[in-house]
Amino acid sequence: MNSNYITRLKRSEGQLRGIQKMIEEDRECSDILTQLLAVRSSVDRVIEMVITENLTDCLENPSDDPKKQRERIEKAIHFLVNRK
Repeated sequence: MNSNYITRLKRSEGQLRGIQKMIEEDRECSDILTQLLAVRSSVDRVIEMVITENLTDCLENPSDDPKKQRERIEKAIHFLVNRK
């Protein structure tokens, strides 16, 4: 895995800690929701990166077994289509 993933996930982790503190401090609902949406967006971006890397690898390094290759591609597409 790429260190860029880790960096992005650590940023999301920090945002989540901040959100927990906001809740403990009884901050405005709209402020909390704004931060939650930012975390979701960040995690969605990591998901997109992982799917893209996986699908690119499937296409650039195809399996010698056509059935296995098809399964790899279908799995990547499944994650892409069903991620929301």
